[in-house]
Amino acid sequence: MKLYLRSEIYRIFHRMNSYVFIGICTALLISSNIVLAALKHVDKKFPYATTFYSIANLYTSFMAIFLLCVLIGIMIFGNEHGYHTMKNSLSYGISRKSIYFGKLIIEIIYGVAAFTLISSIHITAAYLLLEDSGPANLILFLRTVLYCLPLLLFSISATNCFIFLFESTGAAITAILSLLVVLPLISSLLGMKFEAIRRFADILPFNMIKNTQFDFDKLDFVFKGSVNTLSGYWISGIIQTAIVIIIGYCVFQKREIK
Repeated sequence: MKLYLRSEIYRIFHRMNSYVFIGICTALLISSNIVLAALKHVDKKFPYATTFYSIANLYTSFMAIFLLCVLIGIMIFGNEHGYHTMKNSLSYGISRKSIYFGKLIIEIIYGVAAFTLISSIHITAAYLLLEDSGPANLILFLRTVLYCLPLLLFSISATNCFIFLFESTGAAITAILSLLVVLPLISSLLGMKFEAIRRFADILPFNMIKNTQFDFDKLDFVFKGSVNTLSGYWISGIIQTAIVIIIGYCVFQKREIK
């Protein structure tokens, strides 16, 4: 496992797309701060050139981050099926367990590192370029991270599960989005008529993020779903993460690698 993790880390550091992803996300966020600062320079009465508005854009965008986790999983996995590198790894005596969990660990490490770096640069740029609105909004951002972290782990784990099970990237993406997005949306619609389905819909990660809204006057959460505690978010997220990891690993153990 250690050797496989080292090789994967080496591969990440020597692949351009690992840096391009972080660079594009960082550039977009920094440019938003520059635009706000420029508008403030042009119009002194422009009300949105503040750290409050800039950081709020970040913690209200966790749905986008949830979906970007899919991109991270696919990017880190690479074209293992197309280049038959997974088959080569197995032939060198690397176990399926090491490959499956090694990939998952690297995807999580990269995701956490990328999110930390990108958000840190964005927040630093906001405080350097914009009017300081105080620490309360930053604290709410950190609380949002704490609530949503297990849901983001679920997104990465589900992506890892399906890209191992499908040789076709298109089929894997279809299965991933069906689980992450389509199922929650359909469940929410059916939940309007059936109470049991509504309760099920409320614990799906996509819906939990969607139901996590904000009172910008009090700078606090407004929960629209039945799950409204930190422990509830973590229990729901970790259980569902464990389920997709176990299912993915068990099926991967039995499938033929071509």
